[in-house]
Amino acid sequence: MSNTMKHKFSNVLAVQALVVVAWIACPAGHAQDTKDLGIQLAGNPPMQIIRREPPPLPEPTEDFEVREGFQVITTLDAFRQVTKKDNQKIRMKPGVYRAMGVDPPVTFRALRAEEGKEATTQEQIFAVTGSGNHFDLRGVVFETPVSVQNTLTRKTHMADTWRIAGSSNTFEGGYFRNVVDMDYLTYHNASNEFEVVNDNNTFLDCIFVIKGCKPYGYSDYYGKGREAYTKLNKHSFMSLEDANGTQVIGCQVYNQSFGHAIHMHKVDGVLIKDSLISGVLRPTNDIFKEKVGLARENDFNILYRGKRPIPRNEVIPLTEDAIRSYNEVKNVVVLDTVVERQRGCFQLLCVGDITLENVTVRECGDFSYDLTAGKQGKVVMKNCFADVAYNPVFNLTRGELPFEAFYEVTILNPDKGVKPTRRSSLGVICGDRSTFIFHDGTTRPLHRAVNKLVCGGKKPLKNSQVTNYTKATLILEKNVENCVIKSVGPVQGQGKNNKIIKIRPK
Repeated sequence: MSNTMKHKFSNVLAVQALVVVAWIACPAGHAQDTKDLGIQLAGNPPMQIIRREPPPLPEPTEDFEVREGFQVITTLDAFRQVTKKDNQKIRMKPGVYRAMGVDPPVTFRALRAEEGKEATTQEQIFAVTGSGNHFDLRGVVFETPVSVQNTLTRKTHMADTWRIAGSSNTFEGGYFRNVVDMDYLTYHNASNEFEVVNDNNTFLDCIFVIKGCKPYGYSDYYGKGREAYTKLNKHSFMSLEDANGTQVIGCQVYNQSFGHAIHMHKVDGVLIKDSLISGVLRPTNDIFKEKVGLARENDFNILYRGKRPIPRNEVIPLTEDAIRSYNEVKNVVVLDTVVERQRGCFQLLCVGDITLENVTVRECGDFSYDLTAGKQGKVVMKNCFADVAYNPVFNLTRGELPFEAFYEVTILNPDKGVKPTRRSSLGVICGDRSTFIFHDGTTRPLHRAVNKLVCGGKKPLKNSQVTNYTKATLILEKNVENCVIKSVGPVQGQGKNNKIIKIRPK
């Protein structure tokens, strides 16, 4: 983490550390009870979840800074009006502003849409169609209730809370939060809190609290797949759709809904810097305490991708991925950022360059890092960190085989209240002509059962170099070949034509 980020978040993280200590003291281990009827049925006991609490709302004040050249506005209606205009400097009076209505629908055609693709009519609470604006929102809280989102269309991908259709806008210092003012299962949410569909928009020093979806509390056990187990209503933080040059700088995202934090589609260029993305986990044992709902209705079986029992003694994410790429994404840069408790913290399968530097992942919900651009781009993962908590660090199995990629990660201990599961490990790596460096940042020994790294397997590791300064056991599958393996920890398996060198700890 950079000095800038440490300074920016020092007060927030110091307060939130007290919450984490309370979780560790719980009998269930690193968990918190919550009885929130916006996310669970009344007939169930309080849900045990693992999450970081968002900062308190800023205190409204009449004494606030107005920079030179900025126009002051004092109402939500005035804000709606200025978001439709260009090249302004707007200072909004600090305070809490709750949306009670919506903007008119917007007809929109993607910037670089394929020939013949028709325009669509989108619905949203706020339609930001102006460009070149700087919105100074320091001390401003925007509340978007699920009751208002419930009035938007329920057609798939046709409604969002904020639609950023203008370009080159800066949103500075705002606190954006969902308010769950209806009971669980009675509301329908917009697909994304923010849908960015134009270039060069910046979110600077903002806080986002994302809530409201159904079903909730089960990861993706229900609501996904060809069979209609139940109707899925996800709610993600931010979608980047054909929007180049988006920047998220100095922001805090508290993703407390089933949906991605940031997901990208047909994007060339995104910068995420000095930020925090924090999700939610749940021990699977807590699901078995439910008296009503989908789990009990299905005899505590998972339905997605085949009926099977919900596993015990595991920890699952109640969100989707933190930073996720889909089609035609390239030039993604993430610097000095912390990601915690999301499903896949980094799921970047791109067609161009990926750069991660000074990135830390804590308590991933499924895996910490999956980064590849195949032969279409350069992957550089430098001076990054990850703990070995509930799930594996690496999962390089889903995209193209990494080629001439560079991965450097320091392995950390989890918090003392964290108990490993059968899925805990350093994970699986693969690649061609790639470099992997593992540093040891632990202060106490990892359990032998989790302190292992699989090389190869589903995909080969060849013509590569692995330098392991940790005590982890490296397991070389048969398709590891022509590699140089330097390791402090033991090496099992031989592969083919590999050079294995025992080294000392740094």
